[in-house]
Amino acid sequence: MTINLVIEGLVLLKMKINKIEPQGYCGGVIKALKIIDDVINNENTKKPIYLLGQIIHNSHVIDDLKSKGVIVLEDKTKKRLDLLDEIESGTVIFSAHGVEPRVYEKAKAKGLEYIDASCPYVLVVHNKIKEHLNNGYEVIYIGTKNHPEVEGVLGISDKIKFISNTSDIKNLNITSDKIYATNQTTLSIFDIEDIFKSLKAKYPSIIIDDKICNATTIRQEAMKNQPDADLCIVVGDPNSSNTKKLYKVSKEIRKINTVLCEDLESLDKNILKNVNVVNITSGASTPSYIVDEIIEYLNKR
Repeated sequence: MTINLVIEGLVLLKMKINKIEPQGYCGGVIKALKIIDDVINNENTKKPIYLLGQIIHNSHVIDDLKSKGVIVLEDKTKKRLDLLDEIESGTVIFSAHGVEPRVYEKAKAKGLEYIDASCPYVLVVHNKIKEHLNNGYEVIYIGTKNHPEVEGVLGISDKIKFISNTSDIKNLNITSDKIYATNQTTLSIFDIEDIFKSLKAKYPSIIIDDKICNATTIRQEAMKNQPDADLCIVVGDPNSSNTKKLYKVSKEIRKINTVLCEDLESLDKNILKNVNVVNITSGASTPSYIVDEIIEYLNKR
């Protein structure tokens, strides 16, 4: 969108804004937020209501849930399994990132009501890994260290071999011909390609099962193919994996000057000087109204 202002015969060009689609919540986030909304509004829900980790990675959403009385348990030094020790009664909701099997077992043993808001794509990864382990495969899982989705997967079995990049592959020592490799759902579609190629080169018989979700893939492709601009703004929580990957694709692959901000307040307004064309997108856990606020601000400049 481009708006021209005419003042005393002079044409002043306002900033051109390209909204890179898709934006707004992905299906997994919509499902998770509906689940927790239903729990909050159900008069039969056992109180208090706990979130075992952030339901999604977005501080605005988390703050809103806290204002409704939800207790959010989040400690980066503790696993979800350990956080359960802080709950004695009530209802606990498992985040969209998924949890390990022992979390379900422990919640049952403590007599807690629990609600599983895990993303369906994440649960597919869990089930495929369990299937291949049961069938005698060596399993390699690719992900980001200390991410809650990774924590949930690695808790399935201590036999799972975890790697984060191509450098980690040299430390793998697998002699079996039955090898299965899969990955975190929110990784970079461009980084994972190199890792898969390296794994295939070392283990020709390996089964590669790319499980990056559709929402992540489509958004990263959109960033790669975005039009020329002076600046690209990626809106989302700095803890969101899919948001950080959008930033990386724009900056390192599309090679456009790119910034990541959580909201209008955190956007450095100084970077907008001499910017005539700006592209804007958001992560899959970013509320649409936050992007709309930034666009409204840009239109007023």
